[in-house]
Amino acid sequence: MKSESAKISISWSNSKKIGIGLERSSSQAAEPGDLGVEEPNQIVLKTFPARLFSGKKRTFNSAWYGSRRWLEYSIQADAAFCYPCRKFRAPSSAVDSTFTLSGFCDWKHAVETGKGLNKHASSKEHQLCEAMWRDKERRVQTGTEIATLVNTEQLQRNRYYLSAIIDAIEFLTVNQLPFRGDNDGFDSMSGDGCGLFLSLFEYTLRKDPALARIAQSIPHNARYTSHDIQNNIIDIMSTMVTEQIVKEVGESFYTIKVDGTRDSTGTENISIVVRFVNDLYEPTERLLTISATDKGDAATLTDTIIEELTKAGLSPQKIISQVYDGASLMSGKHGGVQKLLQQKLHRDIPYVHCFNHQLHLVVIHALTTEQAFLDFFTMCNMLYKFCRKPTVSLLYKGQTLKRLLDQRWTGHLGTVSVILRSFDDLATLLREVNSATAYPKDVRVEATGLLQAMSEPSFRFIAEMAHKILSYLAPPNTMLQAEDMDLFTGLQLVNSACTCVENLRSETEFMALFQCCKDATEEPAPKRQRTPNTSFAMYVVEERIKHEDPNNETELRRLYFSCIDAVCGEMKERFGERNCVLMDALTSLDPEDSTFLDVSKVKPLLDLSNTAIVESEYTVARRFLSEQMKVSSPPDGGKWTMKKVLKHFHKPLEAMPSVMTALKHALTFGASTALCENSFSTLKNILTDHRLSMLHRRKANLIKLAFEKDLTKKFREEWKDNVFL
Repeated sequence: MKSESAKISISWSNSKKIGIGLERSSSQAAEPGDLGVEEPNQIVLKTFPARLFSGKKRTFNSAWYGSRRWLEYSIQADAAFCYPCRKFRAPSSAVDSTFTLSGFCDWKHAVETGKGLNKHASSKEHQLCEAMWRDKERRVQTGTEIATLVNTEQLQRNRYYLSAIIDAIEFLTVNQLPFRGDNDGFDSMSGDGCGLFLSLFEYTLRKDPALARIAQSIPHNARYTSHDIQNNIIDIMSTMVTEQIVKEVGESFYTIKVDGTRDSTGTENISIVVRFVNDLYEPTERLLTISATDKGDAATLTDTIIEELTKAGLSPQKIISQVYDGASLMSGKHGGVQKLLQQKLHRDIPYVHCFNHQLHLVVIHALTTEQAFLDFFTMCNMLYKFCRKPTVSLLYKGQTLKRLLDQRWTGHLGTVSVILRSFDDLATLLREVNSATAYPKDVRVEATGLLQAMSEPSFRFIAEMAHKILSYLAPPNTMLQAEDMDLFTGLQLVNSACTCVENLRSETEFMALFQCCKDATEEPAPKRQRTPNTSFAMYVVEERIKHEDPNNETELRRLYFSCIDAVCGEMKERFGERNCVLMDALTSLDPEDSTFLDVSKVKPLLDLSNTAIVESEYTVARRFLSEQMKVSSPPDGGKWTMKKVLKHFHKPLEAMPSVMTALKHALTFGASTALCENSFSTLKNILTDHRLSMLHRRKANLIKLAFEKDLTKKFREEWKDNVFL
C-alpha cells in the first residue's frame, strides 16, 4: 500500500490530500476571501484599522513585510496570516491555527523577541511549510513541476482512469451501498466476493474500451482501488461538500439542530444540522456533520457542538437559535446543552423544543389518560400479531395491519386507519378461523376473543374517535418535517390543528359519531325478556335501581369529551409556553398581522444578533410593502407570508438592511429536528451488520455524502476537476 500512495504523490501532486504540495485543507472554507492565492497578499494601507491594547491604539505595520516574505494581511479580518502555512500544511500538522485560520492580531507583541511573528517564524512547522513553498517556486521557475515531468498525454489518461474511480465511489455513496467484499485485490475483481466497488469498476471497464486499454498500462502498484485510496477520495469529497455548505451559509446567522442516537456498535452519533437563509432567500437545512462522543453528558456535548462548528469554518457566535428534543440533557434550564451553550458563548440563544417531539408527547398523554384507550390499542396490537400468523395470513384479504411503535404516534393512526377500512375483512377472518376445526384450539379461542372485542360498540367508537383526532394532528406533523418550515408558520399550524380538535367538543359531533358507529356495528343477540317480580303486583314501580345501557352511551360520551379535553389541554400547555417577546417579534413580521413591521416588537429579534434597528427603514418598508401587497398577489397564489415577501421584494429591501435582516432571522428559526432524525435513517442504511468494523470517520463521511446527495452529485461533472487541483 505504501508504494501505491507514493505513486499517487508522483502522478497527482496537485490533489488536495494526495500529493506532495498540500495546497488545500478542510479549514480553507473559514479563511478570509482577500488572502493570496498564488503568492502572499501584502497589502499596504495609509492607515490600518486600530485595536485597543491596555487603553492604547495599535495597528498592523506594513514595515513588517520587509524580512517576512511569508507574511500577508487581510483587510476583511484585520489580521495577519502565514501564506506557506496556509497553503502547504498537512491536515494533521501542529501548525498554529492562529496564522492559518483565525488570524494573528496581537499588534502589541507582534515583533517582540520570542513572541508573535518571530515566534511563528522560528517554529519547525513554519520552516517546513516555507521550505515546501520555496521548492515549489524553484520548480516553477526551472520548469520542473511534476505536472510537466509527466507526459501530457499520460497525465490525461491517468486522470481519465481516476475519474472512473471517482464515478464508482460517487455512485455507491449516493445509493448508500457497501464498497468492499472479502477480496480487495484488483486482479480478483471478476471473481466472487470482490465487493460492489470492484464489481462496478470491472463492469465499467467492460463497457468502456478506452478505459480498459488505460487500465492495462497502469502499474500494479498504482491501481488506486485499495480502501486507503477510497478513504482519501471520500475525505476529499466530504471536505468539498462541507466547504460548499459553509459557503452557502456565508455571513448569515444560522440555527443549529442537534440530536443523537446510538448505533449497533454502541457509538453515540451526534447529528448536527444547520438552518439558514441562502443566497436565493430560501430557508435551507444542511447536515454539517455526524460526530461521535465517548461521554454523554451535557458539557461534553456542548463542547462537541462548538468544536465541530469551528472545525467546519462556522463561527459559533452566528448561532441565533437552537432546536433539540425535550430530554433534560438538552433542554435543562440550568445544566442542559441549551443553557451551557449560552453560557459558553456569553449571549442569549433561544431554545426551541422540537414540535414533532411535542406532538408525540401530546398523543401519548392523551392515550394514557384513559384505560379504554390503552385497552383499545392493546387489542390492535393483538390483531396485528394474530394476522401475522402464517396459517392465518393466508385467509386474510384486507389491508396489512401496521405495527404500533412507541416512538412514532403516526403508527397508531396507520393502525386505526387500516382497521376501519378492513373492519369487515377482519371480522370475516375471525369468524372463519373460529369455525374452522383445522386450526388449533388456542388459535380458535384467540379468534373468538378478538371477534367478541371487535363486536363491542365501544371498539368501533374509539377507533373512529382516535382516527378523527389523530387525523387533525397528522398534517402539521408532516408539514413540520419540511426543510423550509419556520417556527412562526409551525406554531400557526399547531394552533390550527388544536382549534380543529376543539371544534369536535360538542354534543352534535358526539351524537353523529355515536350514531355512525351504532349503525355500523352488528346488533347484539336479544336477551331473554325479564319476568316481572310477582311480589310487586300490588305496587307501582317508579324507578329501577339498576339502569341498563346496552350501547354504553353514557360512558362513551364521558370518554369522548375527556379525550378531547386531554389533547387540547396538553397542546395549549406545551405550545403556549413560548418566549412571548420573541413570538411577538415573529408575529410582527407576518404580513397579515396588524402589527406588521412594528419597530418596538421587532427589536428583541434583532437584539439577538446585536443588529441596530433603523426606525425610518421600517416606516418606509411598511408603507411600501402594504401598498405592493394590495395591488399584487404572490407568484404562486395564496396569501403573502414572510418567505414570499422576502423572496419577491428582496431587491428593494436591500436598501433597508435592518428590515431584511429581521425577515431572514425570522425564517432562520426552525421548529423541528426532523432532518437529524432523517440522517439516522441514512446511518442505519450505511452501517449494516456486515459493515460494523467501519471507522467513524469513514462512516460520518459516507452519511454526509449520501444525505447531501444534491451536492455529492456535482462530482459527476462540475466538481470532478477540483479533486485533481
